[in-house]
Amino acid sequence: MERYDDGTVGVNGETYVDRGSNNTNFALLTSIRLTDPMEDTIEYGKSIARLATKLGGGKPIIQRLGDLEDGRRSTWDRIRRNVIEPTMKIVTPGDIGMALPHRVLDNLMEFLSKVDSVIPGLASKYTLLYAPEIKYYSMRAIVNKFMETTVDGVFAAGDGAGLSRGGINVAAATGILAAWGGVLMKLGKEPRNELITKVK
Repeated sequence: MERYDDGTVGVNGETYVDRGSNNTNFALLTSIRLTDPMEDTIEYGKSIARLATKLGGGKPIIQRLGDLEDGRRSTWDRIRRNVIEPTMKIVTPGDIGMALPHRVLDNLMEFLSKVDSVIPGLASKYTLLYAPEIKYYSMRAIVNKFMETTVDGVFAAGDGAGLSRGGINVAAATGILAAWGGVLMKLGKEPRNELITKVK
């Protein structure tokens, strides 16, 4: 569970080294772009989070995929009889279709259906869905190829650059670009040799 400063809650998958589970998790995210008159996508995301938090009674919503497809909310009774046992227990069984916009729900269902042909069973009625998972992205920083901003000597790397979209690999790569091509070069050092030495 993620708790935000404004009192809303969301979910974010975690993988622990010291705790095993029979379940696996992944997030389904869809990008939303808005135009006139409502262009504030962060506020739009927060409004979804507020609604979901209210519907979940201050907890994330959990729903069986089969219940979502049948247009009914999940109940603790159906969750307890489900083949898959939830690993996150501080949740409220409900109907995520009441919290997520129709377009988002359509994208979610289409993804599950298409990927089920590659990973059979993913779109099983027993699959558990948690909502909402919302990622807020700020504007992209204007940077050069070494992640230096328009302010001399100031670099934007990692999630702060607005390029990674939460992906750890892209966040790490922007950090390497800034260190290798930007900071070290500004210090007058040979970036390639310096980095290879540190990696070894």
